[in-house]
Amino acid sequence: MDLFANWIAALVERHSSSLSRPELLRAIRALSARYVERRAELDRRSPTDSAGKRAAFAAFYAPLHFLTVRGIVREVDAAGAGVDRLIDLGCGTGVAGAAWALALPGPAPIRGVDREGWPLDEARWNWRQLGLRGRTQRGDLVAAAHELVARRTRREAGGAGLVLGWSVNELDHAARAALLPSLLGAADQGASVLVVEPIARSAVPWWDEWASAFAGAGGRADEWRLPADLPPILHDLDRSAGFDRQELAARSLWITRRVL
Repeated sequence: MDLFANWIAALVERHSSSLSRPELLRAIRALSARYVERRAELDRRSPTDSAGKRAAFAAFYAPLHFLTVRGIVREVDAAGAGVDRLIDLGCGTGVAGAAWALALPGPAPIRGVDREGWPLDEARWNWRQLGLRGRTQRGDLVAAAHELVARRTRREAGGAGLVLGWSVNELDHAARAALLPSLLGAADQGASVLVVEPIARSAVPWWDEWASAFAGAGGRADEWRLPADLPPILHDLDRSAGFDRQELAARSLWITRRVL
C-alpha cells in the first residue's frame, strides 16, 4: 500500500471511530448539500458547524481536494516552477499544500494559514502522516498575503509557492479585492501562485475578473475535469453516499514565478 493509500486509510479510521457508517454517510451528503444546494447559508454559518460535518470534510472531501490539486499541479507543471517552500493560504486541513509538496522533486516545508483552529490541527496531522514538514498559523489569509508582499524582498517571496484551494470563494468582495494585487505582487517578486476553485460559476461570480488579471500578468486560467481514479476506500464511500463520481471538476488560476 502506497503513502497516499495509507494516509486515506488512517484518515477514514481517525474520523469514523466516533461515528457509525450511516452517520458518516449522512454527514457527507449533508455537507454536499450545504455547498451545492444551500450555498447562501455559508455567509451566515460555517459549513463544518457540527462534528459529523467536520468528520465528513476531513475524511472524504479533503482527500478529493488532494487528488484534484495533485492533478492540476501535474497539468500546469507546478513541480517544475523552482519552488522551495509552500504557503497554503486558507489551508483548511492542509491538503492543497500537501499535494503540491509531494509533487516536488525534493521536500519543501509548508506554512498553513487559516482562521479556524480545528483545520490547523488536522493539517498538522495530515502533514505528519504524509511525511511532510509544516507549521500552522491561525490568521487571515488576506493579511498573510499582504504581509508577504509588503516586505518587498526577493528573499520573502522568491521561490515560494502560494496555493489557495477553495478559499477565495469564501471571502467577501472587499477581501477579494485586497487579495488579488497581493497575489500578483508576490508573482512579481518571484513567487508561483495557484488558485483552485469550484467549477460551478455560481460559486465564483468574480472569476472572469481574476482570470483576466492573471492572464494580463502572464498567467493562465483553466477548467478541469480530471478522471476520478479514487482509491477503493474513497470509491466505496462515494458510491455509498449516492454520488458515484466519474470526474474531479475544478477551475484554476496559475502564474509561475518570474526571474527578476
